[in-house]
Amino acid sequence: MKTNTKKGFRASLLLSVLMCLTLIMSACGGSGNTKAAEEPAGASTSTGQDAPKETKTDAPKSPVKINVGYIPDLNGAAPIVIADEKGFFKDAGLNVNAVKFLSGPPEFQAMASGDLDIAYIGPGATFLAAQGQGKIIALASLGFGDMVYATKKSGIQEWKDLKGKTVGVPKGTSGEMILNLGLEKGGLKPSDVNIVNIDVAGAVSAFVANKVDAVAIWSPYTKEIEKQLGKENIVKLGDNRTFYPEYVFPASWVVNPKFLEEKPEVVQQFLEAWVKANDYKIKNVDETISLTSKYTQVPEDSLKEQFETMEWIESSKIAGYMKDGTTVKWFENLEKMFVTNGKMTEVVPGDKFIATEPFVKAQEAAGN
Repeated sequence: MKTNTKKGFRASLLLSVLMCLTLIMSACGGSGNTKAAEEPAGASTSTGQDAPKETKTDAPKSPVKINVGYIPDLNGAAPIVIADEKGFFKDAGLNVNAVKFLSGPPEFQAMASGDLDIAYIGPGATFLAAQGQGKIIALASLGFGDMVYATKKSGIQEWKDLKGKTVGVPKGTSGEMILNLGLEKGGLKPSDVNIVNIDVAGAVSAFVANKVDAVAIWSPYTKEIEKQLGKENIVKLGDNRTFYPEYVFPASWVVNPKFLEEKPEVVQQFLEAWVKANDYKIKNVDETISLTSKYTQVPEDSLKEQFETMEWIESSKIAGYMKDGTTVKWFENLEKMFVTNGKMTEVVPGDKFIATEPFVKAQEAAGN
């Protein structure tokens, strides 16, 4: 009996130990499951294997910085002002560093040195793009604000009277183009006139101070001349409309060819913002003039007068002109003038320096 009792006790003790071990192991397993249940969905586990996938988020991309050249007037600055003010550049993922220029040729120099990516140019600088220094990516407007003025004191009344006179003009601009067309109309050659290459500000000052007999310049600077001298002391020889529609003077936006080749997606981003700004300014002219005046420090009255000398074009129409060859035709006609005045030796096919596809895609992407 004693022996059986001992055996029964031992068996009972062994059974109790086994039950305790089972409970302990069960408790340990239960502790891990409880922890997992209490953690919010997506939390990392103790192994850390799922942590990268579960906690990964799309970090916002830093805006791409680009250098954009503008000219401080309604045509050359308004899209930049509106795109910045209305957040179109920000929405496109761009940080635009706007750089002021007074004419097109210096902008091409800046692009050649890699300091400028995109720029606005007037019709007169188109020959530089045709020579391969830039690619036209947008049609800004048709201009009618280039004029040739003579002082009444000079005795000049018509184009032929410019012979032997001194004319101030920023070389490589649309003002020079009007001058050359006028000289041709008057039966003269550029060599028959004393042409002085002078920047815009200098042209205004020289004309007002009677240091030149005539000046070839554009709005709104022509308005400044009128204010300082008075219209009664000025003789207007002609402007763009004098030669329209045989000659059309389109202003444009150009891109550094290397930049377009290396970063086509950034050019696309710029154009998408530009398209929105372009159509916004057309629908909100007064607001655009006000904002541009504050940005450029050009009086609103001057910008309003400049507005009367240009024709803005809706983005959908620009895309149409890009598709049907109208844009190519306009710029090739400009080239003919450049050939005549010796700036170019031949007309370069427009599709060699006009990139139509980026704008068409941008206009479609913008949904305008």
